[in-house]
Amino acid sequence: MNRCLLIGCLLISFVTSAESLTVRYTAGGHPYVTELLKLVLSKSDITIKSVEIEEIPSQTRGIRLLGEKDGVDVFWTVTSSLTEKKAKAVLIPIVKGLMGYRIPLIAQNKKDIFLHVTHSGQLSPFIFGLREDWADTAIFKSNDLKTFAYGQSADPMNMLINGRFDALPFELFDFKGFENSEIVQDQHIAIRYPSAVYFFVAKNNSVLHKHIESGLLKAISDGSFDTLFNQHFSTVIKQANLHNRRIIELKNPLLPLSAPINDAHYWLDKNKLKQ
Repeated sequence: MNRCLLIGCLLISFVTSAESLTVRYTAGGHPYVTELLKLVLSKSDITIKSVEIEEIPSQTRGIRLLGEKDGVDVFWTVTSSLTEKKAKAVLIPIVKGLMGYRIPLIAQNKKDIFLHVTHSGQLSPFIFGLREDWADTAIFKSNDLKTFAYGQSADPMNMLINGRFDALPFELFDFKGFENSEIVQDQHIAIRYPSAVYFFVAKNNSVLHKHIESGLLKAISDGSFDTLFNQHFSTVIKQANLHNRRIIELKNPLLPLSAPINDAHYWLDKNKLKQ
């Protein structure tokens, strides 16, 4: 699964009736985000019509198009202080911190390079391949880790095989489909840092912000949020085999102070993930 298939953007346009809302979302987006948005807006008794459109190619462009006449009205991505200055965040993590977990993909001939790694300082000899517009790239750099930033049109798997970098740190739910005869998932570690993915709207779009925030809170309260989340991610979380991996913690200086870190019901339980 390409990162863009998960970090998608949704386009929403209000129609004349207060009882109806047309939702345009990007082609190829992960079904979880589409289903979550529909669930959230259904809590406000708003009729939703879903329309699939051409995918917006980058996260940077998605934020830039917020509030534009022919642009996007809601976008979802990993938050940062800079993003929250440009757009209005609904401060409820929609993937429960899951995107803060990384499983390194490595070339078959380097399958044991992380065998003896027990803490973040021991990652310093290695080069990590990360896409240039991902928040992860800045996070890895801020932890004094070597990074190779590649463009959207690059072929990172081929780069990994050819030794341009040592590992591709993929999201917990992304790594499974990328194995082949030359690339494997590391069996020794998982990398983790605090991470929040939010819905974002334009700064002046308080009406849509209220609909999304209210719907998310209701979905969490009645259990439908967890039901949907588990339908999409419980199997891959189990397959990640975290209880047999060492969790290497990184700091995330990009995480704004506004993040509800102390609200445990918004996040995955790290201890349960390792059971």
